[in-house]
Amino acid sequence: MPEELKPIESFDPPPPASAPGEGAEVSEGHSKPWLARALQRLGIETSPFADWVLDWVQVIAIAGVLALLTMNFVVVRMRVPTGSMEPTIVAGSSFFVDKISFYFRKPQAGDIIVFWHNEGTDEAPRWVRYVKRLIATGGQTVQIKDCYVYVNGVPMTDDAFNHPGHPHPERQCYYNSGKMNDPNEILVVPPGHYFVLGDNSRNSLDGRFWEFPFVCEDKFIGEPFLKVWPPDQIGFMNGYFGNPR
Repeated sequence: MPEELKPIESFDPPPPASAPGEGAEVSEGHSKPWLARALQRLGIETSPFADWVLDWVQVIAIAGVLALLTMNFVVVRMRVPTGSMEPTIVAGSSFFVDKISFYFRKPQAGDIIVFWHNEGTDEAPRWVRYVKRLIATGGQTVQIKDCYVYVNGVPMTDDAFNHPGHPHPERQCYYNSGKMNDPNEILVVPPGHYFVLGDNSRNSLDGRFWEFPFVCEDKFIGEPFLKVWPPDQIGFMNGYFGNPR
């Protein structure tokens, strides 16, 4: 018989899948959010709508805990309101701060760091996050002379620091001001402290002007690593992934 004239075999469609509760057992305990199961163990039954609400509550709670852990131990976002670090960080810039890597390493001279600074008094402290450049650490000496900053008597000529040969014209000098108005003045950084300066040396309220010119190590927060504002400057910064400091 020609192939196209062969009778078509009868075909019986499969029976429809049974709905939950019809021929199949569904474990209600495992279909409920864990908050609802916890209430069940206390003898409190919940409706499907209550289960839906509890499901969202636990999602939001977990997200909140993760966000809290992240902000406290991993990264924090910061906005810079002033121009004290220009041209490196312009006023209004926003970036993420790396906190977690400093559980395993210490910041290095030339790095941009974020720390707590007291803008109030000892009796009425007002702690504010500051961003400046780390110049020297505990036990080192600091001097500003002829537009250079000297650490242990050596002029810092790396482009992380301001110096007369810097390729950016706005970063070719550290100015003698405040406690370092005298170019012969030498500060000794106490152990467990940092000395910091702003890149915008003409307009930076930094260690030169504070009553106590140093930052205690325990006030260190972290280092900026990812700039997210302004849009034309989005990217890694401060030596991260090969980006210049």
